[in-house]
Amino acid sequence: MFIINYQLKNTIGNIFQALLTIFLFLIIADIVILVLGSIFPFQHYNQYIVANFDLIVSILLIFFLAINFFFFENIKKYFPNLLIIILAVIPFEFIFLSIWGYDMGAGVYTVLYVFRILHLFALLYTLKLLGSNFISFSKQNGLGYGIIAITAIFIIGSVLFYIFEFNLNPNIVVFEDAIWFSLVSVTTTGYGDIVPFTLAGRVTAAFLIVSGVSFATFATASLASSIFQKFREEKVTRDKELDEQNKLLIEKFEKTRDELNEIKGMIKKLEK
Repeated sequence: MFIINYQLKNTIGNIFQALLTIFLFLIIADIVILVLGSIFPFQHYNQYIVANFDLIVSILLIFFLAINFFFFENIKKYFPNLLIIILAVIPFEFIFLSIWGYDMGAGVYTVLYVFRILHLFALLYTLKLLGSNFISFSKQNGLGYGIIAITAIFIIGSVLFYIFEFNLNPNIVVFEDAIWFSLVSVTTTGYGDIVPFTLAGRVTAAFLIVSGVSFATFATASLASSIFQKFREEKVTRDKELDEQNKLLIEKFEKTRDELNEIKGMIKKLEK
């Protein structure tokens, strides 16, 4: 019964942690998109897509916070961060677009911009709050530094490629085109729908490709090493738990044996 309960608890915890890890990457993607949208305003249709993506992340964030707070952590320790959590879960982009639409005035857009900055900082803090285990895990293998590096390279590469290629490359009409090119280059997919025209654009593209290949190799090695390490740690923990249970059983057996010996001694005395 003990082994079954331990394995069930361990399995549920691993499933939740895996889902949470995937969601953390969604939060990172949402932060990156909102940052890029703050620097270079997107087209109206893409603004609506960004707002809906932020809404989905907010809904999932409420779900994971509820699960994490009520089942895995002490909720009282999060009360001081309640305001930050509220700012993180409110989809300001979706709310403002739903009320004022694309043609919001300068004053309304300024208010949205302020709330967007607050939302970004709140998301970063909540990312640290929810991903404490993942952050600890990534520090052990350096994966966190790799994620930060590749994210920074992606953002900087998108901005530089847009600056170098805009008005010179017919395929770079809006900033979203530069983002798409950077994404395709970093992942080394290479669709070929957008190619650099300038020397600076080609250097940027080469840097993105080399960075993507390097990060993929580094991430694969880090994850493989961490998975094997986790299996070893789980085996050690399980063996320790089993050893403790065996010790308890042996102690109970020895106690029962001593009691039986005492009873036998008493019976022999009575027979005499």
